[in-house]
Amino acid sequence: MTFKKNDIADNKLPSSGALKNLFFKTTLFLSIFPLLFFGFFHINKLDAATVIKPDSHGSFSGLNVPEPPGLSAESNDFIDITAEAAIIVEYETGSILWQKNGTESLFPASTTKMITGILTIEKIPDLSREVEISRNAAGRNNSFFPFNQGDKITLMDLLKSALICSHNNATIALGEYISGSEEEFVRLMNAKAIQIGAFNTNFQNSNGLDSNYPGHKSTAEDLAVIARYCFENDLFRKIVGTKTDTIKLNEEKLVIYNTNILLFFDYVKGIKTGFTDNSGYCLVLYSEREGLKLITVLLKSAEGYRESDALKLINWANDNYFHKKIVDSGQVYKKIEVRNIAENKNYSSSSSVFTYSYPEGDFEKLVKRSAEITLKDSLKETGIEGSGIFTPSLPLELPLAENYEIGDLEVFIDGKEEVLMKLISKDNIDKPDIIIELSEKTDSRIRNALFFLITFYFLIFILIIVRNLTQKKSAD
Repeated sequence: MTFKKNDIADNKLPSSGALKNLFFKTTLFLSIFPLLFFGFFHINKLDAATVIKPDSHGSFSGLNVPEPPGLSAESNDFIDITAEAAIIVEYETGSILWQKNGTESLFPASTTKMITGILTIEKIPDLSREVEISRNAAGRNNSFFPFNQGDKITLMDLLKSALICSHNNATIALGEYISGSEEEFVRLMNAKAIQIGAFNTNFQNSNGLDSNYPGHKSTAEDLAVIARYCFENDLFRKIVGTKTDTIKLNEEKLVIYNTNILLFFDYVKGIKTGFTDNSGYCLVLYSEREGLKLITVLLKSAEGYRESDALKLINWANDNYFHKKIVDSGQVYKKIEVRNIAENKNYSSSSSVFTYSYPEGDFEKLVKRSAEITLKDSLKETGIEGSGIFTPSLPLELPLAENYEIGDLEVFIDGKEEVLMKLISKDNIDKPDIIIELSEKTDSRIRNALFFLITFYFLIFILIIVRNLTQKKSAD
């Protein structure tokens, strides 16, 4: 029997050139194989989609919103108070939360001094100036202390006397200084009332005394408008929130006390009390509790009930309303699928990457606790219902730029649309690299064949090396 000659066996060891050639091929193959293996490892891992994790907080499936509420312009709830007229207004928006006879024309008493005070602040640039009390402004006039003609006092101390201890003649002195006479100052007061929106108010004097002024009237609604305007001024806010202070009349120091005893509640910050026989007990309050800022007005409360009436109204408002941040631009809204459709071709979800949608801005609103908030968007759920993965009506295409518009978000409160805003992505996603592109675009049968061939040739290569080493060992 004749056997074919075995060159390797006969020569025992390969020649120097053959060894160099073998070494070159081995090095080349070992350099290329990890790259190929890594690439096709990705091919077989397509089911594990690339996920871009959010850099914020919250649920992936949507915005976590409790079920609070939408705001009614007016509530009809019954609140047991003695006041003939009352109103609760949200300070920041001017929304009327509740009212009782809010437009009824009544005597406002010393709440009149709010507009006297704000005009003084706006019209007098230097309140440190000292003035003399005129004959017309002299007397006690139901005030805490009397003025005598010729008394010297600063304009600032007159202002404090009017707003803190409700001095009736201090307002006369201020009106005379600003306009020359109280009568001219009253014209200025009425013009100011109209300017700021208190259209159902008629002032006839600077202090609110009404025994000789039957037409000196206002409404709870108008006084709330005036209070909101006045409380925007820092100096006014500081003075009406002062519990006690010291003023100087001539060379005498006098301690004055605020007539508003509710200032001893931390959440009450001012503003003004009032009383005459005609007006009954009146009160305008600013309160701030648990983020809810209120202007509360009461006219003609019964004796001994003014403060309790006010506290009932404040408590009712805080029990029924609160500020809610409904939409947070830093809160993840929904998880979004991004498909690579560079060739106008949809790929399986396994080839997708993901981003997260965020509201474009914040939305906060005073809402009623009994109302219902609904969020609606233009996104559609992909795959199985409940998957928590959504897509816009037009699929997103890579690359995806930061702040790319994904869809719309509507906020409804009690069925009424309150705001429409955009949903955006905060991620910047580039197109996949060449290996991932290959894995996405290559048919599964071709991928399997390529993987088989690479594995086959790799095994042959290993066998050749093992055989050569074995023969070398035998020769030695």
